[in-house]
Amino acid sequence: MDHKYVDKRTIFETIVGSQAYGTSNEFSDIDKAGVMIPGKEYFYSMRKFEQFSDYLDEDKTIYDIRKAVTLIADNNPNMMDLLWIPERCIIRTTKHWDLLRENRDLFVSKKCRYTFAGYAIAQLERIKTHRKFLLDPPKGKPERADFGLKPTSIFPTAQLKAIVYSAIGDFLIQDSKEDFLAELDGVYSDYIIPMFTKYIIESKRKLAIEYLQVGVKSQANTLRALGPSYIKEEYLAEAEKELLFYHASKEWERYVDWQKTRNVKRADLEAKFGYDTKHAMHLIRLCRMALEIMETGQVNVDRTNIDAEELKAIRNGSMPFEEVEEYSKKVDLKLDELYKSSKLQKSPKIEKIIDLCVKICDNYLNRIDILTIFMHVMNKDFR
Repeated sequence: MDHKYVDKRTIFETIVGSQAYGTSNEFSDIDKAGVMIPGKEYFYSMRKFEQFSDYLDEDKTIYDIRKAVTLIADNNPNMMDLLWIPERCIIRTTKHWDLLRENRDLFVSKKCRYTFAGYAIAQLERIKTHRKFLLDPPKGKPERADFGLKPTSIFPTAQLKAIVYSAIGDFLIQDSKEDFLAELDGVYSDYIIPMFTKYIIESKRKLAIEYLQVGVKSQANTLRALGPSYIKEEYLAEAEKELLFYHASKEWERYVDWQKTRNVKRADLEAKFGYDTKHAMHLIRLCRMALEIMETGQVNVDRTNIDAEELKAIRNGSMPFEEVEEYSKKVDLKLDELYKSSKLQKSPKIEKIIDLCVKICDNYLNRIDILTIFMHVMNKDFR
């Protein structure tokens, strides 16, 4: 697949990111995104396609409509932007995409409480990690001996994973296990971090995240299946040392990568204000969008007449790190309340979304077939 094929079948293209939010400055990139419908060979054969970003001269990603619709139905913040993008940013659209936009209310649901807040908390974790690297960098690459470990692990990888799931229950606040498991059943990837913030003792939170990352795709029934009698106590202690070492090693890798890949302008902001203020700007924006959605059902991508100037001021260092952290905690508590009181549907209307996607793809692919036959006839007549 090449860009000509993708461009020919693109049904929607737009400018995204800070340009769409109204928070851009002279240093901001121009990022683009879009949606296309591949040919029948991608629907009815072994060919696979999800997205295309192999452009030499621009930062652009074009998604297969099926992936785009799936992510929007999951209330992924970046993908939801596409259905509520301001008109000034749209480069091209078609009746196929317009039909999806006309029915965008099918997608808005209480899932936003977790997805938007999840992205916001992920931003906060990055801020805190980079702030720690700045103020208290690791002393050196961790060694197994530093954690009282032998040169080689005594655990096969699969066994270590099982120990992780049996041990994680020890990190939960008393009497919260059933609530934790009930939520974990239907929550993956982007939803994990806010749940940890809600249920896990703060001092154990980072380690618990590392524990779960060993096998992050496993579901809650794995936790239920493994009890404290699964393995002897001394091996649980050894496993915790292994995972502490794993965490320290990953932190060292992140630190080294952070040093290598730091954007010069972002590094200047961090040095000046003690934390990444651009991440803070996006954190605050996501928090506010989450509140707006839960309160009104509106997805306000364009912040121009809402809080764009304030957001730009935050990027320029107007809000101390402690205020950013405190604000995010207050919003998370407020979102808990709104989740109970909001009139939003609990989940997107999946069946209607599926029907809509089928209708759009059928109409588009049939149109392509008719055009192909027409061009074939015309070419034959003019030979």
